[in-house]
Amino acid sequence: MFHLTIAGPDTHVTSSLCAKCPHSPAGCCVAPPRFAWADIARVVTLGGRDFLLQAIADGQLRRAPHGLTLRRVKGRVTDAHGSPRIAKCVFHDGKAGCTVTAARRPATCNYYVCEDVFEEGKREGQEALVASAIRTHDALVENFVAWDAHLHTYVRTKYPEGAPYDAAFFDDLAGEFCNVSSVK
Repeated sequence: MFHLTIAGPDTHVTSSLCAKCPHSPAGCCVAPPRFAWADIARVVTLGGRDFLLQAIADGQLRRAPHGLTLRRVKGRVTDAHGSPRIAKCVFHDGKAGCTVTAARRPATCNYYVCEDVFEEGKREGQEALVASAIRTHDALVENFVAWDAHLHTYVRTKYPEGAPYDAAFFDDLAGEFCNVSSVK
């Protein structure tokens, strides 16, 4: 089943195919995206500032030149005896998938699905929904790239010595995100 929830920067696409990913037992979570500046700001606007700060303190998120990176850990993705341990996103649980709500994930985790999901949706007779999801995805990518580019310049200009990655910085970033993305 293919499902599209349109909610501006918080749009997300889900599919039952993800739980039985044909590419990897951990799906896309084997290569988690970074939290770009726009992702950090979006999460903060949704009340996730303390989540980010705690995840940094716990070593789940690491400082990076253009935001934060998700730590990868080796773990089993199934209960099967002897199943291999693979490197995957620190927030991935083999049984439940992502343990973080959509409001706390990088946007890419919310709106990226592979071509197999689109093909499955077409086979299920959801051609119009698939076409809408593709258009929505493309628009979101375009917007996030623009928002992130703006925020990158903002951070580089306002914090020339480097981002402090503290509550005040995250709040400032979220405020600027609201100014450029029309999220209030």
